Amino acid sequence: MDLNKYFRGRKLLMTTREIYDARVHSLGWMLECFRDGTIRKRTIVNLIPEATLHSLLDNLEGDERYEDCQIIVDILKEVYDK
Repeated sequence: MDLNKYFRGRKLLMTTREIYDARVHSLGWMLECFRDGTIRKRTIVNLIPEATLHSLLDNLEGDERYEDCQIIVDILKEVYDK
């Protein structure tokens, strides 16, 4: 997705990398909400395809961001495993 297309003539508030990092960070928050019982498994599964998490995990491993990898692994184990 080309963000410049949407913000032509305006200064971007966040870079693509910052948006990516915010998304990864929000997954940790979502996992905590799931553990606290404030978000249901069905909601997560319907909004985030499992394949997307596997792809994200591969990207994070390639970037050697192992702490973030653990969050994704925990989501896959706790939410997606039956």
